Amino acid sequence: MVRVSPRSLADALRQRDDLALAALLTRRPDLLHPIPSDITALAARSTTGPSVSRCLDTLDALTIYVLAVVARQSVELPALPQEVTRAVIEELDDSARGSAEAALRDLQELALVWGTDDEIRAIHAVRDHLTEVVAPTWPPPSISVAAENTQSARSDEQSGVHAREAIAQVRDLLDAWAVDPPSVLRAGGLAVRDFSATARDLNTDAPTAALWIEIAHAAGLLDDDGEERPSWVPTDRFDTWLDKSAAEQWVALAQAWLTSPRLSSLATDKSTLLANDSERRAVVTLRAQVMQQLAAATSPVDPDELIAILDYSQPRRSGELRSQVVHATYQEALLLGLIGANSLTTPGRALIDPDSSTEATSAITALMPVEIGHVLIQADLTMIAPGPVAPELARKLRLLADVESRGHATVYRLSEQSLRRAFDAGWDAAKVHEVLNDASTTGLPQPLSYLIDDLARRHGAIRVGAASAYLRCDNEGTIGTILGDRKLRGLHLSQTAPNILISQATPHEFMAALRDAGYAPAAESPDGSVVVLRPDERRVRSRQARKVSAGRRDSDAMIASVIKGLRSGDRAARAPRGEMVVGPAGTNEVPRTSSAATLSALRLAIAETTPVWIGYADADGTTTEQIIDPIRMGGGSVTAFDHRTEQVKNFLVSRISGVAPLTP
Repeated sequence: MVRVSPRSLADALRQRDDLALAALLTRRPDLLHPIPSDITALAARSTTGPSVSRCLDTLDALTIYVLAVVARQSVELPALPQEVTRAVIEELDDSARGSAEAALRDLQELALVWGTDDEIRAIHAVRDHLTEVVAPTWPPPSISVAAENTQSARSDEQSGVHAREAIAQVRDLLDAWAVDPPSVLRAGGLAVRDFSATARDLNTDAPTAALWIEIAHAAGLLDDDGEERPSWVPTDRFDTWLDKSAAEQWVALAQAWLTSPRLSSLATDKSTLLANDSERRAVVTLRAQVMQQLAAATSPVDPDELIAILDYSQPRRSGELRSQVVHATYQEALLLGLIGANSLTTPGRALIDPDSSTEATSAITALMPVEIGHVLIQADLTMIAPGPVAPELARKLRLLADVESRGHATVYRLSEQSLRRAFDAGWDAAKVHEVLNDASTTGLPQPLSYLIDDLARRHGAIRVGAASAYLRCDNEGTIGTILGDRKLRGLHLSQTAPNILISQATPHEFMAALRDAGYAPAAESPDGSVVVLRPDERRVRSRQARKVSAGRRDSDAMIASVIKGLRSGDRAARAPRGEMVVGPAGTNEVPRTSSAATLSALRLAIAETTPVWIGYADADGTTTEQIIDPIRMGGGSVTAFDHRTEQVKNFLVSRISGVAPLTP
């Protein structure tokens, strides 16, 4: 069969087989949406400026340079492939010959260049996007490949430790916000003051605290409660997450980070977190590229080396954002245990494949250090946990003490202020002693026992209620001391009885001022009993997780169906006008068929790529006979090429009264 030289891009696409068309639609998915009616429409869409620009963004520096040479040589006459290759290797090196020839084949597959083996042309839209293209560096930068991958053991050393720390930080964050949730700003997001307080509470810096906050939100563990005065509250999914194993908890956090459109590690003390305007979809794509490059390496790759590689592979996307994403990915992945020593860890390598979560769970389980259930309490009122603390004990310790430092060992600081949290939560001295004695391997130092007992005696000696607020104390000496305390003048206290003081401040403000002045008040109910100030932990119903993908990927079946429609549309566009097609049994009426028969006939037409007659009820109830080429079926409708309008349309199956084969 003699192959005719194409006169246009549409002719060139028409001469391609189905596999070649499928390759084009797979690599340029924007051409599929909406589905073009025929190959002429496909060619027109593939030459539009936005579509060409998106395609150029995916090309490497050499391919773009080869395309620029083709565009320059084919302004008036077709370019000769051998001349294009010669011009490229003269500028670069003879070793670039094979790559230049491969780039030409690639450009033809992408429909940026069309023609034959002897002469080619670049589409016109290319010239508008490639005004100044300089020759790329040769040879291109690449990842150094070691003869043997010896990096895994080194990068895995700290992976489990970081994974345990990530889980503990997220758990501590949400436990704290369950009791005292921060408010949601009017414009959305977390207030700077609340963010700074959280960073101090977690004993970490702003970028790390931002990472845990935004990962918790991305994983669906944290959300706006939607109240009249909204707050950031853990969701019910947090409780489900807590019931999972530590490895499963880590996989959930790591997967949420991979699809998060935020760069948390760029946060500063003045950043507003969780705001919608801080999301950038390009971050997900760039982060995926970084992880894929690291997965292909068998030796360490530093960030600057990786930036050079990515700038060559997609030069049109180079810039400040790419540099930020690369450095942020290294920093954040290190904290999560996905990267170690500039290499992917074993769990990180397994997690890149979306279907390998089970392998990632097994890999991180083997690397996590064993949880401990004890601490060492020292005479200076510090507690040392020589390893990751079991979750239940960790929550108790967080209530009793403040974290002073983290690392291989966690140091807690016991103080009057921290112990007061336990008493405010309803604990008594006996329970505090019991928890600390059970956790400690060394027994309680005498100064700590005295501090607990003394605080228990003083706790609740002063009672605060609403008057706006009142204070009750049976010790008249204490009442006189409080009245004369200069630190409390802002409360404007008045004595209404020998043991009663009142203030216009709220009970919360009243108690805070008393504590700042060195007193230890407790809240009181109207009947005189002590009120536990630590409220029940709040939860909000979790929303459907919103994931941002790195790119659209249409199924092979979908692409095959579209190609069938393109062929049908092309045949209809070239058919002679006015030609009569006779319906079933020599009539123009389609007999009614059952629902099962209708579905069966449509599926057969899709499988055999044959047109059919259908009876179709319009919106006004009128039934008309139409010829269609079914492409695919699903969701109660069939997508088909309509010969009457010469367009691809959706037909509701419920409106199809009958289906019959087309009789020539």
